[in-house]
Amino acid sequence: MDKEIKIGFQNIRSKDEFLLETYFKGFEQLQRRDWDKALEYIVEVMERDHVVSRGDYQIDPKTDEITVLSKDRGISFGVSANTDKTSSTKFQYANPFGKGGLVGLEMNAGLYKNNNGSISYTDRFGNALSLSKYSQEPIIKERNFKIDETTFSYSFQRNSNKFSFFTSNSNVSVLKQNKNKEHLANTGLSFKTGFSHVYSNNSKIGPFNGFFKISNEVAFPILSSCSFYKSNINYSLEFPLYKELRLKSDFSTGGIFNFSKNSMIPVSDRFFNGRQYNFEGFVDSSLTEKGKTPYLGGSFFFLYRTSLLHKVKENVSVMAYHTIGNVSLPLDSKQTTFKSNALKLFSTKSMRSSIGLGISIDMGPADIECSIVKPLSFNSQDETNNFAFGINIKL
Repeated sequence: MDKEIKIGFQNIRSKDEFLLETYFKGFEQLQRRDWDKALEYIVEVMERDHVVSRGDYQIDPKTDEITVLSKDRGISFGVSANTDKTSSTKFQYANPFGKGGLVGLEMNAGLYKNNNGSISYTDRFGNALSLSKYSQEPIIKERNFKIDETTFSYSFQRNSNKFSFFTSNSNVSVLKQNKNKEHLANTGLSFKTGFSHVYSNNSKIGPFNGFFKISNEVAFPILSSCSFYKSNINYSLEFPLYKELRLKSDFSTGGIFNFSKNSMIPVSDRFFNGRQYNFEGFVDSSLTEKGKTPYLGGSFFFLYRTSLLHKVKENVSVMAYHTIGNVSLPLDSKQTTFKSNALKLFSTKSMRSSIGLGISIDMGPADIECSIVKPLSFNSQDETNNFAFGINIKL
């Protein structure tokens, strides 16, 4: 094109030279009829890079001058609910340095005295630096732990895969009222440096809705007080049966393989019901291996739930479900073998199960569930209840 194209910007905290070089290189070679399609794509990319918030463009009908603008200043504040029964308060500031990216500040508060906060910066390529602080006060003062953990991490995302390098330290303690010898033996300081990978995928094939997530973590030897490999898998499948009646199955499992001969898996890295998984009918954080004191958590677990749901309103369903699962807690590397833990997990002598009836409310990004529960099989040391509240990932 012989005519020079004039491109201007409004309400964008970036220099024109950066915007033209990054997003409009080669634009002058397009024909006039192709501008709208190209500009729609460019604005979409600028939104993804957090250069603009609710971006738009205008073309002057007389001069053909192009103006790209951001309808918002890129400052957001919101409150949301999480699957671990915490609520999040988030503050985000887009394009803080004129090169895209996002600064985030997040504070979480839980039903069971969980508190954590984080500050992070993510650039337009998806690379992120984060500093977070996690604190959990004892749910029942004389029975379980106080956990304080600080983590610094660098992460990057490629499609559905998130990779992270991290370093953290934690302090596990009990209050003076807690005189339990097993609990006292599991307190103390720990540290770790390692690598993690998370893959998640939502899929819909015909009438079937599916969700799959797998996370893997390695705590490096020497750089960690206890070196280990940790894996956690979650899978859900939902499909219609008849009119408003649906069947849903949820499966989750996790394992921690201890590589350290003289160190046990720290409490802060173990799996707890009500945090990494929801086992209705049992007090949050209480489940552990048969014969051990409650609230020690687990190094291995599995959980399978089958639910029948019937929609009674647009976003409300009644449900009935059956859950089965178990936990094991090998304390050192000599006990961490696949065969020995499989035998413990699937032993009919220690298996737990429960049934429940309640409602499920569709809240958009998650489903809130409330139900009356009846534990069917449990161990003598288990602490049970008859009411369940959960926030589950929406398919």
